[in-house]
Amino acid sequence: MRARNLERRLARGLEFMLAAGMLSMFLIIIVLVAMRYLFQSGLVGANETATVIFVYLSSVGAAVAVGRDEHIGLDLVHRRLGRTGKRFVYVSALLLVAALNAVVAERSLTWIATTGQIPMPASQIPRFVAQSAVPLGCALAVIFCCTRIASAWSEDSE
Repeated sequence: MRARNLERRLARGLEFMLAAGMLSMFLIIIVLVAMRYLFQSGLVGANETATVIFVYLSSVGAAVAVGRDEHIGLDLVHRRLGRTGKRFVYVSALLLVAALNAVVAERSLTWIATTGQIPMPASQIPRFVAQSAVPLGCALAVIFCCTRIASAWSEDSE
């Protein structure tokens, strides 16, 4: 039960951040379009900022989708299994998703260490600011997998 409460709080906080990120990205794009067409001007680094926000929205949004069980799944076999079989398949799938995200997170740290200090062209912000979205999203996905597994285990003991 505690795992579900942690998961709900984490998901709510992340969903709030995602909504704020969407709003800020939307406003940046509106301002850029208005400046371009009304004033034939732009803001230095604003396109990069919108892109970085989008990368974080995608990465964190994917983790929230894992927490909601909204990831891709095939239930052809799953529907035909009993309660124990369904739980086994569910937990196995979560373990695979967690393992995949852990590997991607680990590999992305090497990538960030190699190229993260290179500045972005317009804003001169180091690339690791955008690249950090990958291990962050993967770590969040692993956390959601762990809370889901803990919940499945606690349902089994009840």
